[in-house]
Amino acid sequence: MMHTKVLYIGCLVIALAGLPACVPVGDLQEEDRTIPLGDINVAEIELDMGAGELRVQGGSRELFEGNFSYNVERWKPVIDYHTTGSRGYLSVKQGKSSGIPAGNGKNHWDIYLSEKIPLDLYVDFGAGEGKLDLRGIDLRSLEIDMGVGDLTVDLSGEHKQDLDVTIDGGVGSAKVYFPENVGVRVDVDKGIGSVDARRLRKSGGVYTNEAFGESEITIDVRIDAGIGSISLRMK
Repeated sequence: MMHTKVLYIGCLVIALAGLPACVPVGDLQEEDRTIPLGDINVAEIELDMGAGELRVQGGSRELFEGNFSYNVERWKPVIDYHTTGSRGYLSVKQGKSSGIPAGNGKNHWDIYLSEKIPLDLYVDFGAGEGKLDLRGIDLRSLEIDMGVGDLTVDLSGEHKQDLDVTIDGGVGSAKVYFPENVGVRVDVDKGIGSVDARRLRKSGGVYTNEAFGESEITIDVRIDAGIGSISLRMK
């Protein structure tokens, strides 16, 4: 009872101060969604999560399989999918995220993507913990916009084509893994707080591995300002 009163008073103070209002926390809800692969041969996928825990990996027999767990009703994910010719467009967005949970808010996404067709992947991750295990996924491009929290991106493994990667940072930390046998070039903006790039050569703000310029395939990465720290690893 006392805990409830404290939360109520806190939300009242927040409202009077003109800050985002508190939102009610309810029972944990779980939802599974699947988007069939159908006849498309390439897809653009956007994942937009305001706050929580995000897990992304390959292994889906369909285009997309997702398990969502949340205890704030307005965080229910909004999913939109359509096709144009042989190309699919999928958007998965967290519901209205304005406001502060009046309690212990939970929001967890487990995402599985197809490894059968090329994908353009866009990830907008506001706050929390993100783990993107993208090994095995045939990526054509990857764009990540991160806010506050910790992000791990695994790009090691086999690559069928060149890959362009952009990571636009907030104030969190990021760790990115690359394959040893694929040429890697990472252009790091000087606004980055710190860079730990073991086994990569540095020239100005550009880091390259031994396979760069030698392999047929290249991973070209642009990391923009704002990230507190970035770790670049060969795997």
